[in-house]
Amino acid sequence: MPNDVASKPYVLGVDLGGTNVRAAVIDRVSEQIVARGENIPSRALDGVLATAGQIATAAKTALHQGNIDPERVVGCGIAVPGVIKGREGIVSYAPNFKDQWRGVQISAPVQESLGIPVHIGNDANLAAFGEFRFGSGRGVRDLVMLTLGTGVGGGIIIDGKLIEGATGGAGEIGHMIVNAGGRGGNSSFGSLEGECQRDAIIERAARKVQQGRKTVLAERTDYDRFALTPALIAQAASEGDAVAIEVFEETGYYLGIAVASLINILNPEMVVIGGGIAQAGELLLDSIRRTSNANALRALARTCQIVPAQLGDNAGIFGGAALALAEVVTEG
Repeated sequence: MPNDVASKPYVLGVDLGGTNVRAAVIDRVSEQIVARGENIPSRALDGVLATAGQIATAAKTALHQGNIDPERVVGCGIAVPGVIKGREGIVSYAPNFKDQWRGVQISAPVQESLGIPVHIGNDANLAAFGEFRFGSGRGVRDLVMLTLGTGVGGGIIIDGKLIEGATGGAGEIGHMIVNAGGRGGNSSFGSLEGECQRDAIIERAARKVQQGRKTVLAERTDYDRFALTPALIAQAASEGDAVAIEVFEETGYYLGIAVASLINILNPEMVVIGGGIAQAGELLLDSIRRTSNANALRALARTCQIVPAQLGDNAGIFGGAALALAEVVTEG
């Protein structure tokens, strides 16, 4: 490890989205955010150089808010939605951005602007890395995370190392097939994402309402399927609505099938469930645990905890910071 690392008590984490970019400074000792900048537009549709400029601006704003000299920052990690070649600092493909975001260099222009080492990684992978380093996964060495939202992403940590794969595409857990020939969504028919993404949960509830099932969901949306949201369904479930409970139990079933396969293949100490859909809480987690326990090898299932994520919306920021810190160790 370089001799001057001890004199750099801070690390930058950046979360890049299709709409906004967020940055924060994390103290390496307390492992807490000590300064952050306001969300600013990512300008992802204006090209990579425009976005690189916005990333640098967000990072500089966070440093300014904390009155922190860049020379006291050990590095910067950026969570990017897409297929990433981290070592090269290249975004191979970013489906939420323009087609020009194919094989583009993003680390170099940001690093030139900030004057500190910059590293990039896939956002879902880094969410897992953030939970491993700063969240639910503290103290474990082998962890898998699923992020549930508009899509289903994931990340895999083995022996303390983020698994990226040959071309940076490892951890695409949402593309696992859990119901061959089932719902497609943005993935293959019957994939985990197809069955458990936001729209799938809404469709599951809407179908039951359309069948004439008695549920408060019909009353609260006036039978308008477009008014349904996972949060509304989760609220109804927490109040004991049978249809809403069934929706999350069915969703948890497919997630549990995927988790059982991950347990059998990877033997992790922990599976972390995060993302907006995971806010349904124990109702969803209980269904995942029941299904995975019924389908995974008993000896492996017994040694694997299935827990909620802790970092929430800050997972990408902390994941970026975790990546930057890991690179310091690697380079040292």
